[in-house]
Amino acid sequence: MYAVVEATSIVGTTYFEGEEGDGIPNHVWSVDTTKVWCWGLWPIHVLVAIDHFSRKVVCVAPLEGPNAGWIIEALERAIQKHGAPKHLISYQASVFVGDAFAEFLQQRNIKPRFGAVGKHGSIAVTERVIKTLKYQWLQRVPLIKGFGHLMLLCTEFQSWYNAWRPHMTLEGLRPDDLYYDRKPEKPKRNLKTAPHNIERHVFPETRITTYHLKNAA
Repeated sequence: MYAVVEATSIVGTTYFEGEEGDGIPNHVWSVDTTKVWCWGLWPIHVLVAIDHFSRKVVCVAPLEGPNAGWIIEALERAIQKHGAPKHLISYQASVFVGDAFAEFLQQRNIKPRFGAVGKHGSIAVTERVIKTLKYQWLQRVPLIKGFGHLMLLCTEFQSWYNAWRPHMTLEGLRPDDLYYDRKPEKPKRNLKTAPHNIERHVFPETRITTYHLKNAA
């Protein structure tokens, strides 16, 4: 039996990213929620937030509830760790257009933007991350055993996605390489032996093994 994950809404607009999100970390984030089933029966909402420039997942957090208070608390933790974005793209759900969320954005001097729903390509950034969370990560777990287990899985996903997983759209780089401006040197094409400084890491919950060069970490 596999854990069942259901996306409730998808956010993110490529037109905005192209206009103002290129080349600057923390300029544009997009945010959305998805629903995960623990024990196959108990639904828990998960908040996902992405930095558009680097594709870094700045937040992936299980929520006690889908209301504005829990969403704001999760975003506050992300902002304390990474700093606040200039713009935040969200779906026009009631939780994101309500007074509490608007006040939170105003206090943080964050400009709200709304993603285009139903238009091809406009939601691609967040949609890809949510699909990766659902189909490449959580579905490798036979059963999600409650809130604490889901929190652990989300924490490990964030580490794997940002620090270990190369991205085709980033030309083989990882989100942390761009976000922290530490692009590794590409291996020379005429190398005849494999590098000796390869680091290996195993994520036990999902049974995923990853590798990268230690001096590129």
